[in-house]
Amino acid sequence: MWWGLGLIAVVGMVHVWLEYERGTHIAQQLKSGPEVTAHAHEVIGTAQALLRAVQGAERAQRGFLITGDETFSQAYRQAEAEVPTLEARLKTLTEDNPEQRRRWPTLEQQVAVKLNEMRRTLAVYESGGFDAARRAVGSSIGLDSMEGIVRVIDGAIATERALLAERMSRAEQFEHELRRAALTGAVLEFVGLGLGALLLIAGLRTMRRAEAASQDSEQHFRLFVGAVTDYAIYMLDPEGRVVEWNAGAQRIKGYTRDEIVGQHFGVFFTEEDRAAGRPQHELQMAIKHGRYEEEGWRVRKDGTRFLASVLLEPVRDASGRLLGFAKVTRDITERTQHQQALVQYQKMDALGQLTGGVAHDFNNLLHVIKNAVHILEHRLNSADPEIGRYLQMLKRNADRAASLTQRLLAFSRNQILDPRPVNPNALVADVTSLLEQVLGEGVAIETVLGAGVWWISVDSSQLETALLNLAVNARDAMAGSGKLTVETSNAFLDEAYAAAHAEVKPGQYVLIAVSDTGSGMTPEVVAKAFEPFFTTKEVGRGTGLGLSQVYGFVKQSGGHAAIYSEPGLGTSVKLYLPRLITPPDVRSEPRAKSLPRGAGHGTILVVEDDEDVARFTADVLAQMGYRVLSAGDAASALHLLDTEAVVDLLFTDIGLPGGVNGRQLADQALQRRPGLRVLFTTGYTRNAVVHHGRVDPGVDLIVKPFTQRALADAVGRAVGRTRVDERN
Repeated sequence: MWWGLGLIAVVGMVHVWLEYERGTHIAQQLKSGPEVTAHAHEVIGTAQALLRAVQGAERAQRGFLITGDETFSQAYRQAEAEVPTLEARLKTLTEDNPEQRRRWPTLEQQVAVKLNEMRRTLAVYESGGFDAARRAVGSSIGLDSMEGIVRVIDGAIATERALLAERMSRAEQFEHELRRAALTGAVLEFVGLGLGALLLIAGLRTMRRAEAASQDSEQHFRLFVGAVTDYAIYMLDPEGRVVEWNAGAQRIKGYTRDEIVGQHFGVFFTEEDRAAGRPQHELQMAIKHGRYEEEGWRVRKDGTRFLASVLLEPVRDASGRLLGFAKVTRDITERTQHQQALVQYQKMDALGQLTGGVAHDFNNLLHVIKNAVHILEHRLNSADPEIGRYLQMLKRNADRAASLTQRLLAFSRNQILDPRPVNPNALVADVTSLLEQVLGEGVAIETVLGAGVWWISVDSSQLETALLNLAVNARDAMAGSGKLTVETSNAFLDEAYAAAHAEVKPGQYVLIAVSDTGSGMTPEVVAKAFEPFFTTKEVGRGTGLGLSQVYGFVKQSGGHAAIYSEPGLGTSVKLYLPRLITPPDVRSEPRAKSLPRGAGHGTILVVEDDEDVARFTADVLAQMGYRVLSAGDAASALHLLDTEAVVDLLFTDIGLPGGVNGRQLADQALQRRPGLRVLFTTGYTRNAVVHHGRVDPGVDLIVKPFTQRALADAVGRAVGRTRVDERN
């Protein structure tokens, strides 16, 4: 009996020892296995992210080269900026792996070659255009470097996957050892009747270890969630009170754990949402549908609001009993603002294209109407006074229509500008006296001129008109009584500001701000204020084109316009105009003085596809004493040049039908007749001789609608000038 008891005791001790050894191995495996696996996956993920970043930079660069779209350029810069960070991360993760470390110098060299190749291609694109960039892309440097990058990264990934495979092999071996140990224990269990009791004790011990492991796992999970800062992750009890709170929730909402635990989550909602029972509604919808998602306004501890993306899910036990809710909140205010800015820019750009096209067609119509009225006025000078009154009425309304058309062109960034160096402080000082006369005695004007304000290059008359428009709007907003402040200063718009405002380029600007103490505007009105024909004034008190004209002028000048306003607190319109880097005294040489008019004789070939404009122009030139030939397109004009013995001047519209514009016609005409003089006309700046609102050097141009006197001056200068072709 005692021997039996002794044998049972020995077997029990052996069994306990085997279980202890197995538990030790399991603990080691549970501790090291996930860490090794997670590390290998992190290395693989980082390597793949690096490859995607390089490939993404290449795709964005190609997209920019093909389309010229700044969106691709921004994507390229973003991807390029990620590459050094990912390279450094990859090196850090593999510091203890000699095989991986040997790969990184080669990878860094190949990545540097690839990035330099893309930068050179962009530089070639900027200096030589798309064709030159395409030839640069055609070299094998970029392809070879990309293949080298892929090879190195594939090798690194293969190494990590081999480590994972080795880990799996060790796990299988470990599993085999466990089976053998279990088999040994099972044989020993049959030795004595007392082995069952020992196995039960061992089972209880195993359950306790599993429970401890579960508690450790839960603790690790809490530590992981608590370390997340980009998302607010917290738990609610079934009534909606906060029971768990992570660092991200504290960062986004402003409450510490001690301040918020135990409070109802309705504290995060706006007053109007709480009054409407929104918190309880979310809990009910989560219970009913298994989850609840929405985007809406939430409130931080300091009272500020932010736009949140919310996910709420019920948490239940194995029996289905509701334990509480898991809630995840993300601040999406900045992302939404970026999306809204992009939509607003796209809308304004579409409106600009529409209004530019309409204004161009109206210029042709008004050109004929205005000058036809002028001719009738002279021919019917002694006719019935009633007719003269109607002619004056036509002239006034035609002038008003022309003014509206010019404002539409200004908004669409299609007016022709004459930018020159301007001292902002001097211009504002000069405009102030004019503003005093326009605004009246009820409006006090204050100018705050910054010290050392940079020079700018703008069309000074258009800038004065813009300031006058802003002042008149301010006067109306103040009902003729208040204070108007005009300020100047230097400003720098950084990358963050440019990212939130479409079309803005980071850099140095001069700020001219016009502020009033008027009624102010709501955010909805501010969003539409720059749109053409939008106005809050009474009928008959404005066209709704003043602010749109300011917007178009500033954008065409390479600047940025912004409105800051609150109801009852006034409005401030800020104009950011690019700094002029080159000092004014080293700008281009002064323009030559106007040349004398022509003698009023010679042959002029008029090329115009609008029949009314062509007929009017031919009549006016004929009255001046010129012999006039007319053509409706480039093919007809070239035919006349081939058949007519003498043509002294080619007077052509730039926009012509048939696929050949006025500039191309002039090039072909000069090949036939090298001494031929050319005069262009247009009502639209997006054409072959006007770029970025400026007339190309060496080009004679008259803008529609033009008067008889302006036509006579332009033709006289062109016919009387000895032509020098600057392109030869």
